[in-house]
Amino acid sequence: MNHINIEKLNTLLILVSLVLAYIFPFELFVIVYAILGPLHYFTEINWIKDKNYFVKSKTWIYLTLIFAFFIAIPGILKISNISFLNDLYPFYLLRYGLPKYSNHLIFLLLIIAFSLLFWKKRKQQLLIIVLGIIVAIAVHQFKTYHILIGILLPTLIHVYIFTILFMWYGNLKEKKTINSLNITLMLLVPFFLLIINIDNTSYHFSETTKSIIAEHFYKLNYTVLDLFGLEKKPDLFFYDSANLKIQIFIAFAYTYHYLNWFSKTTVIGWHKKITQKKSILIGTLWLASVGLYFYDYSIGLAVLLFLSLLHVVMEFPLNILTLKEVLKKTP
Repeated sequence: MNHINIEKLNTLLILVSLVLAYIFPFELFVIVYAILGPLHYFTEINWIKDKNYFVKSKTWIYLTLIFAFFIAIPGILKISNISFLNDLYPFYLLRYGLPKYSNHLIFLLLIIAFSLLFWKKRKQQLLIIVLGIIVAIAVHQFKTYHILIGILLPTLIHVYIFTILFMWYGNLKEKKTINSLNITLMLLVPFFLLIINIDNTSYHFSETTKSIIAEHFYKLNYTVLDLFGLEKKPDLFFYDSANLKIQIFIAFAYTYHYLNWFSKTTVIGWHKKITQKKSILIGTLWLASVGLYFYDYSIGLAVLLFLSLLHVVMEFPLNILTLKEVLKKTP
């Protein structure tokens, strides 16, 4: 499929994602996160590895693995089957003490990626990292920092802002009307949701869907409500018009983020170095992951949390380089 046809397909995918998100705001998110999410993690991590992680230092990959593991540990320890470990003091500290500092680990990975990309000398890199640690300590008490780094960066900034930036960068390399149209459509979605009226009486959600959202994903909705200064209504969480609009946006952003990745196979080229053995391995792991979600969504989420975080932080060098190029080449 040539580039123009791929972009035409993406125009359709943007519109379809929005329509489905409007009709099934909570259900769509729960389903695509469990089905498309794991396949996206496996294929993108493999692609980033083939690109040498976009940095010259091998230290980067070890740091991302270690940091992502420690960030994921508290979530993994929530699994009921291993909850007995929380009675042991070391695991108790990991379960309840580590989350206070996990956002700093994400922030430091961002700083480390920045230092490795723009400074060649080890002393300069270490100086930037030390400054990053000082900043992290200084802003620890600020709620905005934790919201930005711990909630928004791994979620909406990753799936919406950087998807647009990648599209923008692609358009700067090969300017086409269809590319500009797709970027414009993406930018208009939140404004469209702001002005439309939502008939909350037309929505009915299953108890399973409501349970999954209430147990695992409600914080993102509340964060966006806070950003807009909107009232939280726990008793009307699933049927409040403002929250429905937020959930439509979340479902849209995640759905299109995944579909954009899979539709641009030939553009990005992430499939080129996937051998038959890798295909079988990725396919097997993906099916096992989806099966785990369907068996018990909470367990699936906990087990896949490490990979979810890993693919986000592994992308930091690419995010930084893309932002740099967009700022440099945009008139």
